[in-house]
Amino acid sequence: MTARPERVAAEEVRQRMLDAGRELALEAGAALTIEHLRLEEVIQRARVPRSSVYRLWAYREEYTEDLLCYLAGPGSSFADRPVFDPETVNVIGRVLTENMYLLATLDGRRALMCEVVRLSVARNYAALSESLAWRLQMALMATLGSTRSGMARRRIAAALEASQRRSRESLVAVLAHISQVVGLRLRDPAYTLDHVQLAGGLLVQSMALRNVQVQAAMGTADAVLDGAGLNGALAGSDSLDGAADTAMVNGLMNSPVPGPGLDGEPAQWTLAAFAYLGVIDTFLELDPDFVPPGPVVSQAGEREA
Repeated sequence: MTARPERVAAEEVRQRMLDAGRELALEAGAALTIEHLRLEEVIQRARVPRSSVYRLWAYREEYTEDLLCYLAGPGSSFADRPVFDPETVNVIGRVLTENMYLLATLDGRRALMCEVVRLSVARNYAALSESLAWRLQMALMATLGSTRSGMARRRIAAALEASQRRSRESLVAVLAHISQVVGLRLRDPAYTLDHVQLAGGLLVQSMALRNVQVQAAMGTADAVLDGAGLNGALAGSDSLDGAADTAMVNGLMNSPVPGPGLDGEPAQWTLAAFAYLGVIDTFLELDPDFVPPGPVVSQAGEREA
């Protein structure tokens, strides 16, 4: 007796198909390949009845449009978390909790603020550089104008903006918490934490995107330089110049630079974190009238007066 095919609810078929399409897009590594996804391949990955899929989407283009909206919105890298990944938020919490004694002085508060920026931005920069979901989000933004038109473009753009808004609101809340704990205030009434978030967030994302490009080019650069080392005649001067330039940019972006650390000791900073500190210092300053909430405990465990 032949087994009856699995019956799957239409909404589950839809979700499975969108999730399967997202998996395939992430594996492909570029949003543009979504246009070339084969519906049969997605159906096989989703393990849903073919007839149910074609009842939902009569044409492949209809599915592609819904998939792009899903990737831009509910299925995006910003759908359920801020630009700062969860571990970045944990880093912020640990730094603040372990160094509350620094709140007793103006210099200590400055050092604590810098340490939060140094560690959290370095972590976030690395996390974005490694995130396939975030790269897909950036590719969607970059190719929106050339891949879709009319109502489809407006739907995808709206989904992208909604996911960015959720991310922005979450990060503004993180900045507000840090400002409250350390005692930061905006330098001008015209400034808002939204200004800080937008300037700082776009700065780190653009640097992470550049890092993705540089790391991809590093493989080619290494091959050219290795080849030149074995036999300089195998590599032209243009290739060598390009490889050297790539290596230089990689060093600038990812080699540590000296900067302020806790207790007056110098620390190693990433370029992204150092640049973000410039954004913070542009918009925010330490409030001289700040009073720490509750008694401040010293590094030795004693309460400060």
